[in-house]
Amino acid sequence: MADTLAQVQKDVQFWQRLLTFAGYKPGKIDGVNGRKTKAATHEWLNDAAHLKTEYGSFDDRSERNIATLTPEAQRAARIWLKAAKAVAEAEGYDVRIICGTRTYKEQDALYRKRPRVTKARGGQSMHNFGIAWDIGIFKGKEYFGDHPLYAKVGKLYTQTLGITWGGTWTSFVDQPHYQLSLYATSTAARNEFEK
Repeated sequence: MADTLAQVQKDVQFWQRLLTFAGYKPGKIDGVNGRKTKAATHEWLNDAAHLKTEYGSFDDRSERNIATLTPEAQRAARIWLKAAKAVAEAEGYDVRIICGTRTYKEQDALYRKRPRVTKARGGQSMHNFGIAWDIGIFKGKEYFGDHPLYAKVGKLYTQTLGITWGGTWTSFVDQPHYQLSLYATSTAARNEFEK
């Protein structure tokens, strides 16, 4: 899966849609990395750099994944992650953002994996729109897929305006998942994304 902005940008048409979705103006969505797309990319990167300066930076893995999120989601992820790292550190652990934006192709590949880790195909996950991220709990290099800290840091979502935590869902509880609360459903987000 993509964990760098450069990997997301390889699918130029997807990148142009993501730029447009985030409020930038890459010009025609045609899969060509032309002057307007490059200018919109530059604007995105400048906004992201300001957010990093304003809200702080984190471990390399988290930074690579945060960079794939829309700047609005980057702001929320940075605010939340700062609080979550403080809680985890007090217990001798670390929290890292291990997944950000996925292209439709990446989402479809993840959907086909067994055992199933997602119920969402390409265009059906908030990760496809740059507004969702997943976390992992770590102790040094050791990753914990199941740990009580997921619930503890999850509750911090109420302190960050505009995010939803997958741990509150009833049909598919997803404690490592966070997203902006901009859209009630992935269908609504996709309709806006694919305009």
